[in-house]
Amino acid sequence: MSQPQTKLISVVLAFLVFLSVACSTAHTSSATVASLPAPAATITPQPAAHNDASQVPRVTVEELKKLLADKKALVIDVRSLDAYEISHIKGSISLPLDKIQAGEVKSLPKDKQLITYCSCPAENSSSVAADALAKAGFKNLGVLLGGTIAWEKAGGEMEKGKPGATS
Repeated sequence: MSQPQTKLISVVLAFLVFLSVACSTAHTSSATVASLPAPAATITPQPAAHNDASQVPRVTVEELKKLLADKKALVIDVRSLDAYEISHIKGSISLPLDKIQAGEVKSLPKDKQLITYCSCPAENSSSVAADALAKAGFKNLGVLLGGTIAWEKAGGEMEKGKPGATS
């Protein structure tokens, strides 16, 4: 393996570790983050307990696949636009958590179930987003159990680029 390839792999792994730590520590103090052990050279995602504070039901990958096949759900990627452009669930739209929290949700349909997701296996950001949508008056909500990790592990289709991004 050439040195540029090794360097690229190191950068990608560092980015994945950053995303994993950022997502799993979204609601912890900086002292907790500082006490986290150093990540291993390889990342093996483990199922994590979801955010129990959220009242929004979890939706499994198989349930989401059926909802999508029946055209009964809109999938919302609550990660940053940059993360969305790197890779996202096929057919999903980008509506980052900060925009949802700011109330920028008027364009969302009321006639479909809204399923939020993030890259965190504990659904931290996606459950916060779903709770904010509930407070904004949306009733038919769900959070993808296990996020993108579970989706990809189950063979769910991902795509790259900007289709579905909201403005």
